[in-house]
Amino acid sequence: MPNDSDPAGEPDNPTADAMPRWEQVVDDMAATAEEYRERGWDAHEIHPGDVAILTGDVDRTGIELLAPDNEFDPAVEAFDEAGGFDNAQVFRGDTAGTVYVVVALEDPDAETAVLFPAYFSPGEHEEFVEMVEEEGEVRTHIRPLDERRVLTFTHEDPSLFLSEQ
Repeated sequence: MPNDSDPAGEPDNPTADAMPRWEQVVDDMAATAEEYRERGWDAHEIHPGDVAILTGDVDRTGIELLAPDNEFDPAVEAFDEAGGFDNAQVFRGDTAGTVYVVVALEDPDAETAVLFPAYFSPGEHEEFVEMVEEEGEVRTHIRPLDERRVLTFTHEDPSLFLSEQ
C-alpha cells in the first residue's frame, strides 16, 4: 500500500500544503503594492479567482488569470490611460516543486503599476516550460469572467519565471 502520509502521520493534501504558500504570495503582492503607493504611485492589485496554464492548441498560450470585475476594470483603465505598460518586475520564489511569482507591470511616466500573483508547477506543466524555453518569452493574460477584454503582456526574459533547477 502506498504511503499517503507525511512523516508526522498526517494525510498528504497538496492543496492544503500549497494554500499557506499562496497566501504568502498574495501578502507579498500587497506589501509590494504598498511600497509603490509609498513612492506616490497608483498601484492596482489583481487577486485572481483562477490561474491557468495554457499550452497547445488554444487561442492564447501562457499564464492566464481570471480577475474579478472590480479589480479588472481599474487595471484596464490604468492600462489605457498609460498607453500600455513598458516595464515589468517579476518576483519569483520556488517552493516544493511550484514556482510562485508576483508580477508588477509598470509605467514609470504615469507612476502606475498593476500587480498580480501567479503560480505553476514545472513538473506538472512540462509542455509550458518547453514552450517558454523554445519561444524565449512568457505571456501573461488577465481577463474577466465574460472575457469582454483580455490584457496580454509579453515578458521577454523567461528566466524571470522559470525555476533555476
